[in-house]
Amino acid sequence: MQDNVVVLTFAEESKAYQALSELKAAATQTRLKLVNAVVIDRDAGGFRARDGFSDGAPADGPLVGTLLGSLIGIFGGPLGVLLGGASGALVGTVVSGGRLEDRTSLIDQMLSAVPPGATAVVATVGEFAEEVIDGLVASLDGVVLRRPAAAVMAEVDALRDAEEAAAKEARRVLREKRKDEWSAKYESWKDEIQDQWTALKQKLKG
Repeated sequence: MQDNVVVLTFAEESKAYQALSELKAAATQTRLKLVNAVVIDRDAGGFRARDGFSDGAPADGPLVGTLLGSLIGIFGGPLGVLLGGASGALVGTVVSGGRLEDRTSLIDQMLSAVPPGATAVVATVGEFAEEVIDGLVASLDGVVLRRPAAAVMAEVDALRDAEEAAAKEARRVLREKRKDEWSAKYESWKDEIQDQWTALKQKLKG
């Protein structure tokens, strides 16, 4: 069995929900293992999670702390905005596999696989044979993007590390900027806030 993250993209919202229902049915028939899944859509403002499934339970909550939960968080967060910014040319189109292969980041590929106006099912699955999901999606006129779950997890971890490093660098730059341009002011501001807190504490004691 191969553990994968799949993105199943459809032009029609109803077909995404039908795909989720058929994924559940395939899991019940043991044709695949469905760990969790979520229906997302995308408009000009970004991504939105709609309905979901997690080992037989609603997706609200159980996805927290999972690979899929982290991935959806990235889609909707500032990193997703930055990564997805390169995808403007894909608006209103069905993304072809060839174009996606040119993108080196797996998460960027996944973001690009859901152009604005589309609805998708993003799922963590165990597959005995890719034909099960491929056939399901083809019957609904959708597009499949499939990547190994371990590779996606490694990239999610790398993005978290990059986000922390970027935050540290931003704080360092702010400190340097403060030293160069506002060092004298910062000292007076520190004294000012200390005086204010001291006065407030005295009032509270009285």
